[in-house]
This record gives sequence, C-alpha cells and structure tokens, in this order.
Amino acid sequence: MPEPGCKGGFWGLLEALLDPKAPSSWRLKGLRLYAGFLLALQGGVLLLLAWVLPRASHPLLWGLALGGALWLLLQAEAAWRKEGEEPLTPLRVLGLGGALFFFLGVMGLLLWPGGLLLFLLGGLGFLYLWYRSERALLVRR
Repeated sequence: MPEPGCKGGFWGLLEALLDPKAPSSWRLKGLRLYAGFLLALQGGVLLLLAWVLPRASHPLLWGLALGGALWLLLQAEAAWRKEGEEPLTPLRVLGLGGALFFFLGVMGLLLWPGGLLLFLLGGLGFLYLWYRSERALLVRR
C-alpha cells in the first residue's frame, strides 16, 4: 500500500518513479510495482503460449536462446554505461530484464522439457537486473 503522503495510490507511486526528486522510498515502491506488473503480464502470456506453442527440439535453438540472452544482458550493461546518471535508466534496464525473462520463457517452451533451465535462467537474469535497478535508485538520492 502507498505511504500516507503519497498521492494517488498506485499511480502516485508510478509518478514518483519518474520524478528524480521524489523520496527514494516511493520511487523504490514504484519500481517494485512496475517489476511485479512486468512479471504478471509476461507470466500470463507465457501461460497462454504454453497451450499453443509447438515443441521444437533442435540443438541450434539452444545456441539462439543463450546468444539472445547474452545480447540482452549486454544491452542492459550498455544502458548503465551510456545513460548511468539519467533518471529513467533503472526503468529501461528493468524492461530489458523483462524482455530477457520473456525471451527465455518462450525459448524454454519451445525446448520443453529440457527448456525448464531456460525459465530459471530468465528468472535469475530478471532478478539480477531488478536488484541492480533498485541499488541504482537507492544510490541516487
């Protein structure tokens, strides 16, 4: 729940996330709300895709999955280096973490049952980028 001084509930937390002068506790709660929304939305879409996506066990798909995951992680690192002081950088990096989770989730569905490892890697990558985004918000006071 939002703090007593935060106006507008959830929308107020998301507005505070965009405002670099807002209290860091509000910005942190807004980032957590955004991360939860990304996980819920993409997890729901992955559940729907699980019913219709065919299984395609091909060894080159493993290389594509790992190469794509590495590329998304490198994009997140490049965003930190290039735009490290910009207030929206944690949102961009968290969005790339969501893309990593979704991409590896779809690849995991294609390579099922061995693709369960890709689900775990996608979740760990998302959690890593989420952790880095929270730390960046706490450092920028």
